[in-house]
Amino acid sequence: MIDLKEVTKIFDPRGIAGIHGISLEIGRGEVFALLGPNGSGKTTLAKIISQELLLDSGHIHIKGSIHQFNLRDLPPGLNVQKYLISQIRLEIDDEKKIQLTRDLASLFEFTFQLRQSTSQLSQGQRQKVMLAAELINSPSIIIMDEPFAHLDPLSRREILKDLFDYLKMKEITIFWISHDKDEAFEFSDKIGILQHGKLEQVASPNDFIKNPRNLFVAKFLGHKNFLALKKTNLGWISPWGEISSGITVNEAYLVLPPTALDVNNSDGLEVKIVNLYPGPLFWKIELSWDGSLFEAWTNHSHLSKGKNAYLKARLEDCTLIPI
Repeated sequence: MIDLKEVTKIFDPRGIAGIHGISLEIGRGEVFALLGPNGSGKTTLAKIISQELLLDSGHIHIKGSIHQFNLRDLPPGLNVQKYLISQIRLEIDDEKKIQLTRDLASLFEFTFQLRQSTSQLSQGQRQKVMLAAELINSPSIIIMDEPFAHLDPLSRREILKDLFDYLKMKEITIFWISHDKDEAFEFSDKIGILQHGKLEQVASPNDFIKNPRNLFVAKFLGHKNFLALKKTNLGWISPWGEISSGITVNEAYLVLPPTALDVNNSDGLEVKIVNLYPGPLFWKIELSWDGSLFEAWTNHSHLSKGKNAYLKARLEDCTLIPI
């Protein structure tokens, strides 16, 4: 549905601002989330796909109709069903238009409000009608640039679930710019991370967690535990044993997710407890060893700040990335 080949768009003579050599494929019905720091080029890429900006070089192929998703407030005092019908651009008869509004109202649970005035709707009902209005013309591709940023987290979570359930059912392709990593990982099939106009990595949420491509990606995704290692004649040797990896460089960082670490009183690498932060589901613990600081999650509430403990790592849940 969306196919980019070496797409480049430059905004200044130095070639710094813009996007550079981006190749990307997004298939029918896929939800693709684009993440990255402010100024990394996310909106520029969205505008190129929506054909608001022309390329400097490269190729782009779009199969299907594109809709720029933008929740618009409802006009006051208008019958909900008549408003939705007025938004339909499809070449269908009046009976099918009415049925389409009923189907969307049933899906987003505002059937009983179809005969009401828009002024009578609650805020939650208004959001659902606005959402239906954006989807009523059944586009092949939807581009979203943080359309729900103004909503509170609970309302945003509910509306995202309704939206993506519908899009999956209709096999609509989504290009979605998000600033919330948790939401992107929950609802997306593939994720891309952009930095300085270049795609650092494109992968499924699960592959990102297990195999971040480089240090920037790992840190951007929230990893905090890194241990520098050098390859020896025996391979990659960590304080917890040998690590299997096919990378060809001689120096790498071992990425240790906090869930891969076990803190106890008897077995493993001796470390010092720097801080403990109690939480409702687990304790976050900061540990120091040989100048390195690690963060682990545990339910061992008997551990004490300033005391020594022992740290074990499940190496099968860790990964090596080149330095």
